Amino acid sequence: MGRLCPVENEEQQPAWFVVVLGLGLAVAVAALCFFGLAALGAEQVGTGFVVLVGVLSAVIGGFLSRSLAAKLPPVGRSR
Repeated sequence: MGRLCPVENEEQQPAWFVVVLGLGLAVAVAALCFFGLAALGAEQVGTGFVVLVGVLSAVIGGFLSRSLAAKLPPVGRSR
C-alpha cells in the first residue's frame, strides 16, 4: 500500500493568508469601534469593555476573513 499524501487544493487560500486577513480585519473593526466611541465623546472606557471589543472584533474578523477568502482569487506562486 502506498503512502497517502495530502493534496493541496489550488482553489483554496493558504491558511496563513486567512489568518493574516482575519487579524487585519479584527484590528480594523476594533479601531472603528474605538474611533466611533471617541467621536461620540467617550473619554474613558473600562478594561472590561476593551476586552469585550477585542473579543467581538476577533469573532467578526474571523467570520469576515473566512467569507472573503472564499471569494478572492487564489494566492500563491504561478507555475
